[in-house]
Amino acid sequence: MSEGQGFPVIRLGRADDRAAVADVARVADAIRRACDATGFFYIADHGVPDAWIADAFEANRRFHARPMAEKEALATNHWHRGYMGFGTAKLTASARFAPARRPNQMESFFVRHEVAEDDPGRLAGQPLQGPNQWPDDPLFRDQVRRYDGAVARLGTSLLPALSLAVGEDAGFFGQRFAPPATALRLNHYPPAPADRPDDLYGSHPHTDYGFLTILAQDDVGGLEVQIPGGGWRAAPCIPGTFICNIGDAMARWTNDAFNSTPHRVVNASPERDRYSIAYFFDPNLETVIDCLPRFRADRPAAHPPVRFVDYFAGRLDANYVRAGKPPA
Repeated sequence: MSEGQGFPVIRLGRADDRAAVADVARVADAIRRACDATGFFYIADHGVPDAWIADAFEANRRFHARPMAEKEALATNHWHRGYMGFGTAKLTASARFAPARRPNQMESFFVRHEVAEDDPGRLAGQPLQGPNQWPDDPLFRDQVRRYDGAVARLGTSLLPALSLAVGEDAGFFGQRFAPPATALRLNHYPPAPADRPDDLYGSHPHTDYGFLTILAQDDVGGLEVQIPGGGWRAAPCIPGTFICNIGDAMARWTNDAFNSTPHRVVNASPERDRYSIAYFFDPNLETVIDCLPRFRADRPAAHPPVRFVDYFAGRLDANYVRAGKPPA
């Protein structure tokens, strides 16, 4: 493990279910130390081909360059899948921050885990268990699906190390991510206005709702992480890496011992658009998140047990507008 911009850079090597136990333990120790500190870390040697990442960014730029009418025709449906328009997301429900005064200066396109047409949850209208929406661009779908699959495999390969990091056996999280709930978010931030007020953000200070975020970002910069004492540290793009952070679901599992760290995006460039691809890797929707025994040995659990789908859908519904309606 090395340091990059003040955050650890963890080289994965063979840290997957085929790896030697010692290598998984090495990655687990590095993740644990990162989560005891800022909750952010870079990962290198992750196995996702550079060309696939470049294609996903090209797809991101191509989608957001479409005419607004075409994007709005894909407005987020009842299952939070599709296009979220510029300035339509505004933090209203957060455990740590007051509601935002201004909407986020960004637009996004969401693709979540695929759900078969005959899936019982989909037929019943279960939250998050619905169809994705796609533009009329077969190449876009191919590029995004290929990237999605690669990062899902990466997330799965990290589960043994994450299990050891919280003091459980290597298969602990794997049983609770079968299959995972995922969301790929293609983000576009326009250049900053010359007279940008201090409280105008690309993304308002927040913590992520889920378990693990795997982020690819361009070299424009803008991601900032809150550090102890309340200041903010830039977390720029390091070529060949993703930057990862744990979210509120992991914090609930560990009684807040693993830090779900606030972060924000400020595109300070008055000339360049910023693009990023956030991948949210989360437990199976039916998983019950309950504080692990070792983290409540010395103090009561801060959060009650909750089924992930109930917790997560509630957070999304509180903060994001949906265009669609539930099935009849």
